[in-house]
Amino acid sequence: MGSMVTSIISFISTNIDDIFVLMILYSQVNDKMKKSYIVTGQYLGISILVMLSLLGAFGLLILPEKYVGILGIIPIILGIKAWFDSKKEIQELHTKNYSFIEEDIDNNGIYGKREKETHFNKIEKIKSFLGKIIKPEILSVMLITIANGADNIGIYIPLFRSYTFGQLIITIIIFSVMIALWCFLGEKISSFPQVKEILQKYKRIIIPIVFIGLGIFIIIESGLFF
Repeated sequence: MGSMVTSIISFISTNIDDIFVLMILYSQVNDKMKKSYIVTGQYLGISILVMLSLLGAFGLLILPEKYVGILGIIPIILGIKAWFDSKKEIQELHTKNYSFIEEDIDNNGIYGKREKETHFNKIEKIKSFLGKIIKPEILSVMLITIANGADNIGIYIPLFRSYTFGQLIITIIIFSVMIALWCFLGEKISSFPQVKEILQKYKRIIIPIVFIGLGIFIIIESGLFF
């Protein structure tokens, strides 16, 4: 019973900030980013963190803990991408209003367009190949979860080291249930009318700031450069 309580407290204390990240992620739900992708990415991310912690508990993790700060680069990149994507979305909406202009192009324009289309087709083929392995949206959620919870490894390692095999199994089950609860809470909080209105209205600003800020915080907290 003691190990169960300890495991629950450990999960809550190390993932309390993850609720806010999940709120941001659920605010992006659309045709591309589905709720199931967020849940899957969350499970994959925390599973990887638990596996790394188990390796550390058994003395098999070679990477020094301070170097987990490198993972802070991931949310920074995703934050920058989110900013560019929002700019691109605005530009596309603007372009659609003047799409009739594109119909009046000369032969040289058509040739250049075809070259661009060939280039984009190659990129799309690469994306399609990667998409068959794992959805980009799932990968993004997984990477954010890993980066945000990288410092948890330092807490989980000594905890897992003190557990018996049976206690480890119970802990993994508890963590699995807690992940589902966390996803549920993140979705519910983000659906509150006031919260939803703010997130939808300012998400083009909030998402890049939160992700970039999270990445910088992870790097600073890890002591990677200090």
